Amino acid sequence: MQATIHKRDASGTASEDQVEDHRSVAARRKRNAMRSRILQTVMDVFSDRKNLSTTIEDVIRAADVSRGTFYKHFSSLEEALTAVGREATDQMTLGILPVYDVLDDPVQRVSTGMRVFLSRAVTDRRWARFVVRAELIPHESVLLEYIYRDVRTGKAEAKMDFDDVTAAADSIMGATVEGMRTILLERTPDTAAYIDAVIRITLRGLGVDKRRAESATAFSLEHLAAHMSNR
Repeated sequence: MQATIHKRDASGTASEDQVEDHRSVAARRKRNAMRSRILQTVMDVFSDRKNLSTTIEDVIRAADVSRGTFYKHFSSLEEALTAVGREATDQMTLGILPVYDVLDDPVQRVSTGMRVFLSRAVTDRRWARFVVRAELIPHESVLLEYIYRDVRTGKAEAKMDFDDVTAAADSIMGATVEGMRTILLERTPDTAAYIDAVIRITLRGLGVDKRRAESATAFSLEHLAAHMSNR
């Protein structure tokens, strides 16, 4: 039999506050575990190419939870998708900071960020299928914060030349997502050359001059290779 141990007051009796705190912590852990379970299932269902039209029923069946349980955590499938999208992209963005945030040049930063995301589509197809299919890069996310910062800096330093900052950020996101889709569908015979081309063409579209765009594209490849060799 498992014994439950509580901290006791001076009289040796567990206080009501301590018992309640234990219950609150346990309940919070249970809620978080269920939320994570639902989000994990949402990613699994949406990353499965056989599920062309996904519904809440598909998610609750795969997660083996009731509709009521789903709605305790999310008001709609769209809200759950947005939560997964934010976690998927934010975790990825925070994960690349050791190779990305050490750079000062905004053109090199954009090149490196794009290369990391495109390269992950080659090695982590489940994650890439979810991102490409859901197309759920939240309007407020760590990823977009960095992209906007880079394009604004690039323009301020006269290394980029564009008319609209939102369009500039969208061009980076659009090229990256479509590039991942091409990689997943194996529509290019040379993935490495294709990734280089996507980065170089995107930089040129941001008004980066040809020499700088080519240099930044080559730099990101060498920079990531050096980082991997030092791990």
